[in-house]
Amino acid sequence: MKDLIRIVVVDPNEESRALLQHTLQGMAEFWVAEVFTTYKEAAERARDIGAEVTVVALDHAPNHAFELIATLIAANPDAVVLPASQSTDSALILKSLRAGAREFLTLPIEPAELLACVAHLLRGRDDAQTSKMQGPRIFTVTGAAGGVGCTTVAVNLATILASSKQHETMLVDLDLMFGTVDACLDIVPDRTLSDVIQHFERLDLTLLKRSIIQHSSGLFVLPHPVSMQEAAAIDPEMLRRLLSMLRAAFGTVIVDTSIGLHASDFAAFEISDLILIVVQLELLCLRNTARLINLFRQFDGLAEKVKLVANRVGSFDTEISLKKAEEILKTTISWQIPQANKIFQEARIKGVPLGDVARGSRPHQVFLEMARSLWPFLECQAKPKRGLFAAFL
Repeated sequence: MKDLIRIVVVDPNEESRALLQHTLQGMAEFWVAEVFTTYKEAAERARDIGAEVTVVALDHAPNHAFELIATLIAANPDAVVLPASQSTDSALILKSLRAGAREFLTLPIEPAELLACVAHLLRGRDDAQTSKMQGPRIFTVTGAAGGVGCTTVAVNLATILASSKQHETMLVDLDLMFGTVDACLDIVPDRTLSDVIQHFERLDLTLLKRSIIQHSSGLFVLPHPVSMQEAAAIDPEMLRRLLSMLRAAFGTVIVDTSIGLHASDFAAFEISDLILIVVQLELLCLRNTARLINLFRQFDGLAEKVKLVANRVGSFDTEISLKKAEEILKTTISWQIPQANKIFQEARIKGVPLGDVARGSRPHQVFLEMARSLWPFLECQAKPKRGLFAAFL
């Protein structure tokens, strides 16, 4: 199970609920996304829960619990709903199965038993979901030199993807020391990456989204820490767990990495489905990019995730040709963003995405093409005249 598994708990009994939460929070494979203290509240939210696994404790009111199990499965036939009880009475188990459950857990839950049960129920689903979802869930944007435009690519892609109502998009600023995502989007956050990591164990889905600022485009943004001391204190392993949680909570997670290669960046590379390397067609940048790709080839699976984005194409008289650049890098360049200093500078000064100042321009069209390539199955439901996906229609 590669990703953190979102799990929802339904248990009206305070004592058993607390024990169940404690057990689940101690398991690195799970994120307790929501906790319901009544069967009624869970039933009312049945269509919104959207977790991979829901544990329903039966002992408080078995008949209401059976009704809830049936409701959850009716709302989502693929849902994994696990009834749990301190009793192993055969009649109780039979009623759970008749309500639609496929397994039964005994309380208190044994972590190994739960993990084996969930692995069994979810087996094969990842392949089925992959065939449906033809785009990455999480990807990083990085570069082998400062100033090549990584943040520009990350911000514009993220705001375009966020305009789709089909899923929610998160942008994480992983340039912990000198990130500029907040400035590019003209936001002043009251909570940052370090704040969310500090409260990681207590975050459910509701609290998580309340802890993260949402841009006017609909994009959720997690900015870099305010102080350098906070940035230096971030543990890469906790960051890896946080990224897994964000992957479970959002349709797309975009990570803007740091100028240098840090442990935090490699945590993002490892968990990503796709690594976008931004390059400029000049010798020093291409040389360092080749070194970076060679480094990725030393780690299992990293090089296969790489796609290249050429930025500021046409900006140098001594620019290396696209064909020669691909020979140097031994990799195809997937997208070319043309030089357009004036409109990019205007966007930076105003703190807005490129589409707000130069909709329909060639650079904006390239970002739209990139978004469509990354998520080809998305229905582009842009708002009339002002929708970011208008060029697709």
